[in-house]
Amino acid sequence: MDSVPNWAWWTIAGGILLSPVFAFLFAVMVEILIGVLTQGGVPALLIVAAAIISGGSLFRRRWTRPRAGNLLGDQA
Repeated sequence: MDSVPNWAWWTIAGGILLSPVFAFLFAVMVEILIGVLTQGGVPALLIVAAAIISGGSLFRRRWTRPRAGNLLGDQA
């Protein structure tokens, strides 16, 4: 099992090529959500909070530190 299966390469390539599309769709979804909240008469503070929470969900995985159990002896 030296090589990666062919379907895995296509999955990785598809994810890389479609990631900008997913980011754009997420941005459109956030814009629609903010527009709906604005038209519904929600106070501005809650709209800003919704924008911060939805933006923070994008970076949640980057903020977490890796577990020490994954490191080798000389990396710790």
